[in-house]
Amino acid sequence: MGMKRVETGTSAPIVILVTGFGAFPGAPSNPSAALLGRLARHSGRLGRLGICLETALLPVVFDRVGAAMDAATGATMPDAILHVGLAGRRRAVSIETRAINRAGPLHPDAARRRTAQQIRPGGPPVLTATYPSARILRSIQAAGVPAKRSIDAGDYVCNTTLYLTLAGGLAPLAGFIHVPRTRNRHQPRHRTRSARPTIEDLTQAVLAALLVLARDARPRIPAAP
Repeated sequence: MGMKRVETGTSAPIVILVTGFGAFPGAPSNPSAALLGRLARHSGRLGRLGICLETALLPVVFDRVGAAMDAATGATMPDAILHVGLAGRRRAVSIETRAINRAGPLHPDAARRRTAQQIRPGGPPVLTATYPSARILRSIQAAGVPAKRSIDAGDYVCNTTLYLTLAGGLAPLAGFIHVPRTRNRHQPRHRTRSARPTIEDLTQAVLAALLVLARDARPRIPAAP
């Protein structure tokens, strides 16, 4: 994917924090963790576009992920946050548009613990993601990666992470992208519409999202009178 230069209007780079997750029951390997390493290879090119890429690997643990996010944002002071997590049953990249104030009891986290409670007692039942989801969707699709918008981020640690991020106002722009399990690039794509993406596909999808985020995070310089 060719990258267009982001007009800076200022010498300060836009700081974007991208997070991924480690393994959890049922997912001994998590493509969102692999994505962080792939994105790091593009940090120099992103820097030339005025984007400072920061990454953090978050624990898939209900009662630890909030503190991990606070630490990551405190260290990086991001202008935008893009969480990336695994939705193993989905085939397309899912652009999540909201988080619910609920953690579900069905699936244990990486610490083998379950929970069934409000994430923030007394907090809003639903919070809306603050990133430009429609434009991110179009940008990812233009990169040739199947994607769709979603109103259901589930009730696992991914949803908890997005809710805490939005409730805490950890960055002006914040959202969550769920990615499917990946296929090896040497495996044939028998059914184009239903085949899982490769890790290279997902890397291009996230890079496309970062460019959209950077444009929205860029301070608008008022026109001269």
